[in-house]
Amino acid sequence: MDLVLMFIDGIYLDGKTSKRHIARLEVNSDHKITRIHLATQREILSFEQQHYKVETRLGNTPREISFDDAQLFVCDNHDEIDKIISWQKKYSSKQNTWLYRLENNLKLICLSTIATIIFLYGLIIYGIPSTAKVMAHHAPQFTSQQLISSLDILDRTVFDASELSAQRQQEITALVAPYLLSYKSLQPKLVFRAGMKANALALPNGVIVFTDDFVNLTQSDDELLAVLFHELGHLSHKHMTQRMIQDAMLTIMVVFITGDVETFDLLTGLPTLLLDLAYSREFEIEADSYALTQLSNHNIPLQSFIDAMRNLEQYYLKQSAGSRESAINDFFSTHPKTEKRIKLIEQFNKKND
Repeated sequence: MDLVLMFIDGIYLDGKTSKRHIARLEVNSDHKITRIHLATQREILSFEQQHYKVETRLGNTPREISFDDAQLFVCDNHDEIDKIISWQKKYSSKQNTWLYRLENNLKLICLSTIATIIFLYGLIIYGIPSTAKVMAHHAPQFTSQQLISSLDILDRTVFDASELSAQRQQEITALVAPYLLSYKSLQPKLVFRAGMKANALALPNGVIVFTDDFVNLTQSDDELLAVLFHELGHLSHKHMTQRMIQDAMLTIMVVFITGDVETFDLLTGLPTLLLDLAYSREFEIEADSYALTQLSNHNIPLQSFIDAMRNLEQYYLKQSAGSRESAINDFFSTHPKTEKRIKLIEQFNKKND
């Protein structure tokens, strides 16, 4: 008969009901768990032939020893449990000791926290954009055509039919047609819509939208072409596709960290918005550079681009009743300010002189 080496007091659950039994775990001289003594029932359960798993130590929280058929023994006598583990497996002992020291060492916790913050910063600022860029540029063409931001979806949710005269639409279409022919690989197509403030946008499937308010505020054909090249820049760099991939990756990352889908909207809304604004400004600068290059190649004055941006700035100031702060929040939160765009042109001119 095996000699009893030690007893460990705790709680026993049979895995069939939620009833908790005051119990005592028996460990024999071979360092094996053999029996559990139920105090109230005066019953002894044999576990000599059963497999069991001891939960890794996590601070000072109660630990579980799980047996077959979902049976559990729970106790907070960590010293005795650690003895069982050390007796059975030296590697496991070292692992538990390392985890315990990490969890109870303030310096290691601080270093780990700082390292995690740096890692997440690098992932968000560099990792996600770089990955999204690679994915966007290597995605099959049909993927962009089938993305959710199709014109049909926007027509049902955002846009209204254009109120520009048929003649005005034909004039602009004829104006841009020769230029669009040079970018067949992007499959560009210009359309006009109302229902949104002055703006222009490029969808992943090649559709470029000019809103009525935008067309009406432009003062020249060159301004229309400048903004057209800007939107072609978005298509060339696949910015909309990148933004969708980035948003999806950010959402997955936040849900993965929190592990709670129920708080999805609250937790992902603000960080996704803030990060997306930063990415948007970067995309706008890339599209601006693309537009300046194309304007220069077609011998169109670069000043037309600045004029278009100034007109947009004045438009949003008027829409916000003269409040500059509100206007910037409304439009230029995702776009570089006009002053920065002027500096970009100056740099472009110096580079090409």
